[in-house]
Amino acid sequence: MAQDISSFNEYTGFAESTELAILDLLFPSLLIEQPDYEQHPPSFAPNLAVSWAFSEDNRTLTFHLRPNARWSDGTPVTAEDVAFTFRVQKDSRLPWSGQEIKDFIEAVEVVSPTEVRFRFSRTYPYQLMDANDGHILPAHAWGKIPIEEWTHTDFSRHLVTSGPFRVASHVPQQSLTLARDPAYWDPPKPYLDRVVFKIIPDTGQQLSQLLAGLVDVVLMVPPREAAELKRHPKVEVVEVPSRVWGYIGWNNRRPPLSDRRVRRALTLAINRQAIVDTVYWGFARLAKGPIPSTMWAANRNLEPLPYDPAQAAALLDAAGVRDTNGDGFRDWQGKAFTVELLYPSVNPLRAQAAVMIQADLAKVGVKVQPTPMEFTAMMARQEAGNFDAVLSAWEEATKVDMASLWVTPSATAGSNNFVGYSNPEVDLLVAQAREENDLDKAKVFWDRAQELIVEDQPVTFLYEGVQLVGIFRRIKGANINPASVFFNLPEWYCEP
Repeated sequence: MAQDISSFNEYTGFAESTELAILDLLFPSLLIEQPDYEQHPPSFAPNLAVSWAFSEDNRTLTFHLRPNARWSDGTPVTAEDVAFTFRVQKDSRLPWSGQEIKDFIEAVEVVSPTEVRFRFSRTYPYQLMDANDGHILPAHAWGKIPIEEWTHTDFSRHLVTSGPFRVASHVPQQSLTLARDPAYWDPPKPYLDRVVFKIIPDTGQQLSQLLAGLVDVVLMVPPREAAELKRHPKVEVVEVPSRVWGYIGWNNRRPPLSDRRVRRALTLAINRQAIVDTVYWGFARLAKGPIPSTMWAANRNLEPLPYDPAQAAALLDAAGVRDTNGDGFRDWQGKAFTVELLYPSVNPLRAQAAVMIQADLAKVGVKVQPTPMEFTAMMARQEAGNFDAVLSAWEEATKVDMASLWVTPSATAGSNNFVGYSNPEVDLLVAQAREENDLDKAKVFWDRAQELIVEDQPVTFLYEGVQLVGIFRRIKGANINPASVFFNLPEWYCEP
């Protein structure tokens, strides 16, 4: 892995996808979400819950838990753990980004040690998904720690788990070793005795260790290395369609970027196919809009905006962004129009793309200043609204909602809409979709919202990514899929 796990408690901060995949191996969820979201909303398979059923009015959902599930200290996993986890998820003192997921769950009631009941304030298509979201925590162990102390508690010192693996050792910034949990409810799995996650920030070192047989899996193979790696007889490169899409986020609050003609012009002036071909070596495709084409809810009628510098120049002229002093670069209200483009300094692909974007926009008279930044510093500027443009990527959730990214930000509700995009018609469409019980009808609202967002170009949609996973061929049984590289890790085994 490029970086260490930040916490063993996902509710005390932001957990990225690899971190959540590790927590999947340590903590139970009620169900296992399946990677079938291209055809329809994802389906679910049993996990801690062996069965579930809705009441006749669909306002109550009851789960029946495995009677043989145990925490690593021998304590049974019960309905009280599920109820305790729900109280944690709803606690406003914790910075969990998924709190709104539980908005329509009124209560979680313990019926018996192996039966738990969720009560909803309304019916809607994502009730099962929302009930399942988040890992179950050990009430008997972590309930002793006051909630107000959670954000500065080292949970590795209070680690009680219940998954296919346990933590055997953790050397910060070096390695995390998991060992088979002998009490796991699905013997003889896992087949592996141990799984060691090595922290190697440099991708070149990761690949060197893979080729030398010192590691078995590299999570992110750089696109330019993939073709050569594929020729290695002992290594397989697995291409995994992802929900990640790259973008340039324009500050919609800052003139002249607040003018959609300007944002659209900037998109038209960037040769995005050249970025896909050159930076990503073809291991990506042009993004069309705000929902990736790998997902069932994507608007299939959308087409990528063309590369059209002439149309871009005409739009900039119409918006009053012109070269008034003959220096070859455009001005805005008497001042030079310069776009500072922020990107994370540790990402060489972003650096290469930034140079290409700078060259393309210079051809239509727009001066771009690429600015590499340390990631947390970049995020701070992003959240403060102190930026012109940010070159970044977003991983779409499997739950289609559109509210977090595209609804007008409010002072009271959390939002990922850091670019400040606001379109009242989009707000209304997303609200209508959220109230709709029929997903086919909701998709009509989402399709129209996607069209409006593409028209407004609050961000330039650059590419949809493909995750390239390098795996040593001695590893067998791996079902690497869009849900997770480690989706079925308990079934992996090593060929002698």
